[in-house]
Amino acid sequence: MKLAKKMLVSVLALAMVAALALTAFAATPTLTYTAGAAEVGKEVTITVSAKDMVGTETASIFFSFDAEALEFVSSKSVAKDAMGATGLVEGENTVSFALAYTNAAEGDDDLVVMTFKVLKAGDTTITGTVTEWTGAEQPADLTVTVKATEPTTAAPTTAAPTTAAPATEAPSEAPVAPTTGKEIAQTGEAGIAAIAGVMAIAAVAFVATRKKDEE
Repeated sequence: MKLAKKMLVSVLALAMVAALALTAFAATPTLTYTAGAAEVGKEVTITVSAKDMVGTETASIFFSFDAEALEFVSSKSVAKDAMGATGLVEGENTVSFALAYTNAAEGDDDLVVMTFKVLKAGDTTITGTVTEWTGAEQPADLTVTVKATEPTTAAPTTAAPTTAAPATEAPSEAPVAPTTGKEIAQTGEAGIAAIAGVMAIAAVAFVATRKKDEE
């Protein structure tokens, strides 16, 4: 009987030592963030994940960001076997997230996906502060950088205007030179002289005819 008790005590002691050893050598969970690049006016998605989550039971993370660079749009829990409360806005530049696993978490797991609207170009930082982590050692806080660029606009292509040369019609008749007053005067004088000459010739002929009749 005494031997059995000694063996039971020894087994319990070994179990406690083994549990402590496993706890001592268990990896500390690590938070990782994945952020895409986006243009101003568009949305960017941030995925928050954790590695080595073995034993995790609850987790709460507080996010802060530059409200002049980003605008919080929405978030959703993507953790496996966990109930999550996401997108609890606590100010214009802060959002909190909490989850509780129905069973102790195992391995790696995505926790939450957040969506922000980009307000200005440049690099901006989102900081995640762990406020609670039970069942496993609390991971360190982490920051993620969102790279935002100005929207790209293609230069408008404008075709050079095509203008046809104005069509000019050739004149159907040769232009008549204008008649000046001087030319009209000269034409009138020549006509008078011609008439005077004819009258003189007629008078000479008349006189000659009278003389002939008298003879």
